Order: sequence, then C-alpha cells, then structure tokens
Amino acid sequence: MYSKNIKGKFNVIESFAIRSKDEFYLIGSLTEGEIQKEWFVNVVLNSSLSLTLRIFNIDEIEISGEEEKYKLLSISGDNETLDILLGLNIGNEDVNITLEGSD
Repeated sequence: MYSKNIKGKFNVIESFAIRSKDEFYLIGSLTEGEIQKEWFVNVVLNSSLSLTLRIFNIDEIEISGEEEKYKLLSISGDNETLDILLGLNIGNEDVNITLEGSD
C-alpha cells in the first residue's frame, strides 16, 4: 500500500455481515480525508500484509441513544470472504481508504 494512494482514514467501531445479501458492513466515522464508492478499505493483517475491500455503498446511519451520525460502508463478498472478514473481528481500529486495491 502506497501512502500517495491514501485518501482518508476511517475509524471502524463495529463490523457485521448479512449472509442472505452476501454483504459485509463497517460502521464508523471518517476521521481524515474523504471516501467514495468504488474506493477501497485497507485492513492491516500484519506489518507486511493488508486486505483491500472495495466499497460499493456508503450510507449515513444513526444509532439509538447516540447523537453522532456514523457511516455504514457496504462490501460484497461470497460466503468464504464473509467468514474471513467476520473472523478478523474488525472494530475499534482505524483503516486507510485508498483509490487502489484488488477485489
């Protein structure tokens, strides 16, 4: 991942999947820069490996009892991809938003 490709930072507070839709979701806030559909979320697995996930939709959501509005990033994936993403337990972490990645 090249720093020149980083367009923003997204603080993920929680993630979940809806298997009947083959979709994975990240809830959080953009803390820096910008974000757009078709860009990528980069989840760092270790110091030399990251997973890139294409964003296919961005929604604004509200959570009961909280004043802050959050963004819901939608990512599509097959059953195996959803298993991997759920296993990563993505939450309470910052991820980079980039222009480039691989599906």
